[in-house]
Amino acid sequence: MLEQHAIVLKTEGSKAWVEARESGTCGSCGSGGCSTRRLADLFGRRERAFPVENILHAVSGERVVIGIPSGALLRSAFSLYGLPLLLMMAGALAGQRLGGDPAALAGAAAGMILAFSWQRIRTPLQAFQPVMLRRENKFFLAVES
Repeated sequence: MLEQHAIVLKTEGSKAWVEARESGTCGSCGSGGCSTRRLADLFGRRERAFPVENILHAVSGERVVIGIPSGALLRSAFSLYGLPLLLMMAGALAGQRLGGDPAALAGAAAGMILAFSWQRIRTPLQAFQPVMLRRENKFFLAVES
Protein backbone atom coordinates (compact mmCIF):
# COMPACT_ATOMS: atom_id res chain seq x y z
CA MET A 1 0.00 0.00 0.00
CA LEU A 2 1.39 3.39 -1.01
CA GLU A 3 0.72 5.88 1.78
CA GLN A 4 0.68 9.68 1.94
CA HIS A 5 -0.03 12.08 4.79
CA ALA A 6 -2.86 14.52 4.15
CA ILE A 7 -4.93 17.19 5.84
CA VAL A 8 -8.73 17.15 5.77
CA LEU A 9 -9.91 20.45 4.27
CA LYS A 10 -13.67 19.95 4.51
CA THR A 11 -16.28 17.24 4.71
CA GLU A 12 -19.35 16.84 2.52
CA GLY A 13 -21.63 14.00 3.55
CA SER A 14 -19.66 10.76 3.36
CA LYS A 15 -16.75 12.39 1.50
CA ALA A 16 -13.80 14.30 2.88
CA TRP A 17 -11.72 16.66 0.76
CA VAL A 18 -8.08 16.08 1.64
CA GLU A 19 -4.92 17.84 0.58
CA ALA A 20 -1.77 15.76 0.24
CA ARG A 21 1.50 17.55 0.76
CA GLU A 22 4.01 16.62 -1.94
CA SER A 23 7.54 16.33 -0.70
CA GLY A 24 9.14 15.99 -4.13
CA THR A 25 12.47 14.91 -2.69
CA CYS A 26 13.97 11.97 -0.87
CA GLY A 27 15.04 13.93 2.20
CA SER A 28 18.80 13.94 1.59
CA CYS A 29 19.01 17.38 0.00
CA GLY A 30 21.84 18.39 2.28
CA SER A 31 24.30 16.52 0.08
CA GLY A 32 23.59 18.78 -2.89
CA GLY A 33 24.49 16.07 -5.40
CA CYS A 34 20.95 15.03 -6.25
CA SER A 35 19.06 16.78 -9.02
CA THR A 36 15.64 15.66 -7.75
CA ARG A 37 15.42 18.76 -5.56
CA ARG A 38 16.22 21.06 -8.47
CA LEU A 39 13.68 19.30 -10.65
CA ALA A 40 11.01 19.60 -7.93
CA ASP A 41 11.79 23.31 -7.54
CA LEU A 42 11.62 23.82 -11.30
CA PHE A 43 8.14 22.37 -11.64
CA GLY A 44 6.96 23.76 -8.32
CA ARG A 45 5.21 22.07 -5.48
CA ARG A 46 1.48 22.26 -5.65
CA GLU A 47 -0.93 20.93 -3.12
CA ARG A 48 -3.78 18.99 -4.67
CA ALA A 49 -7.15 18.50 -3.04
CA PHE A 50 -9.31 15.49 -3.87
CA PRO A 51 -12.23 13.64 -2.30
CA VAL A 52 -11.94 10.35 -0.42
CA GLU A 53 -14.51 8.27 1.41
CA ASN A 54 -14.56 9.55 5.00
CA ILE A 55 -14.58 6.15 6.74
CA LEU A 56 -12.84 7.55 9.83
CA HIS A 57 -15.35 10.40 10.27
CA ALA A 58 -12.46 12.87 10.23
CA VAL A 59 -13.13 16.58 10.70
CA SER A 60 -11.64 19.64 9.03
CA GLY A 61 -8.04 20.28 10.00
CA GLU A 62 -7.36 16.70 11.06
CA ARG A 63 -4.28 14.91 9.72
CA VAL A 64 -4.88 11.50 8.17
CA VAL A 65 -2.98 8.90 6.17
CA ILE A 66 -4.41 8.03 2.77
CA GLY A 67 -3.29 5.21 0.51
CA ILE A 68 -3.73 3.36 -2.74
CA PRO A 69 -2.97 -0.32 -3.40
CA SER A 70 0.62 -0.93 -4.52
CA GLY A 71 -0.23 -2.19 -8.00
CA ALA A 72 -2.86 0.47 -8.73
CA LEU A 73 -0.34 3.02 -9.94
CA LEU A 74 1.21 0.64 -12.46
CA ARG A 75 -2.18 -0.67 -13.61
CA SER A 76 -3.55 2.83 -14.10
CA ALA A 77 -0.46 3.93 -16.02
CA PHE A 78 -0.75 0.93 -18.32
CA SER A 79 -4.48 1.47 -18.74
CA LEU A 80 -4.09 5.16 -19.59
CA TYR A 81 -0.88 5.08 -21.64
CA GLY A 82 0.32 1.58 -22.49
CA LEU A 83 -2.91 0.00 -23.71
CA PRO A 84 -3.86 2.88 -26.05
CA LEU A 85 -0.33 2.93 -27.47
CA LEU A 86 -0.28 -0.82 -28.02
CA LEU A 87 -3.72 -0.91 -29.65
CA MET A 88 -2.94 2.12 -31.80
CA MET A 89 0.29 0.53 -33.04
CA ALA A 90 -1.39 -2.84 -33.63
CA GLY A 91 -4.20 -1.16 -35.56
CA ALA A 92 -1.76 0.87 -37.63
CA LEU A 93 0.37 -2.17 -38.46
CA ALA A 94 -2.68 -4.25 -39.39
CA GLY A 95 -4.04 -1.41 -41.53
CA GLN A 96 -0.71 -0.89 -43.24
CA ARG A 97 -0.55 -4.58 -44.09
CA LEU A 98 -4.08 -4.63 -45.45
CA GLY A 99 -4.31 -1.40 -47.41
CA GLY A 100 -1.43 1.04 -47.18
CA ASP A 101 -1.25 4.41 -45.49
CA PRO A 102 -4.98 5.32 -45.42
CA ALA A 103 -5.79 1.95 -43.86
CA ALA A 104 -2.94 2.39 -41.37
CA LEU A 105 -4.44 5.70 -40.25
CA ALA A 106 -7.88 4.10 -39.95
CA GLY A 107 -6.40 1.17 -38.02
CA ALA A 108 -4.61 3.49 -35.61
CA ALA A 109 -7.84 5.42 -35.01
CA ALA A 110 -9.73 2.17 -34.50
CA GLY A 111 -7.11 1.04 -31.96
CA MET A 112 -7.49 4.28 -30.02
CA ILE A 113 -11.29 4.00 -30.05
CA LEU A 114 -11.05 0.41 -28.86
CA ALA A 115 -8.69 1.44 -26.03
CA PHE A 116 -11.00 4.28 -24.99
CA SER A 117 -13.99 1.93 -25.03
CA TRP A 118 -12.09 -0.65 -22.98
CA GLN A 119 -11.22 1.97 -20.38
CA ARG A 120 -14.80 3.14 -20.08
CA ILE A 121 -16.30 -0.36 -19.82
CA ARG A 122 -13.75 -2.53 -18.00
CA THR A 123 -11.80 -0.23 -15.69
CA PRO A 124 -13.57 0.14 -12.33
CA LEU A 125 -12.97 3.62 -10.98
CA GLN A 126 -12.91 2.39 -7.38
CA ALA A 127 -9.76 0.36 -8.05
CA PHE A 128 -7.71 3.54 -8.45
CA GLN A 129 -9.33 5.67 -5.75
CA PRO A 130 -7.33 6.55 -2.64
CA VAL A 131 -8.75 5.44 0.69
CA MET A 132 -8.46 6.91 4.15
CA LEU A 133 -6.39 4.45 6.17
CA ARG A 134 -5.92 5.96 9.62
CA ARG A 135 -5.46 9.12 11.59
CA GLU A 136 -1.91 10.41 11.67
CA ASN A 137 -0.12 9.42 14.84
CA LYS A 138 0.82 12.70 16.48
CA PHE A 139 2.13 11.29 19.71
CA PHE A 140 5.20 9.14 20.13
CA LEU A 141 5.58 7.04 23.25
CA ALA A 142 9.03 6.61 24.71
CA VAL A 143 9.79 2.99 25.40
CA GLU A 144 12.07 2.35 28.35
CA SER A 145 14.51 -0.50 28.08
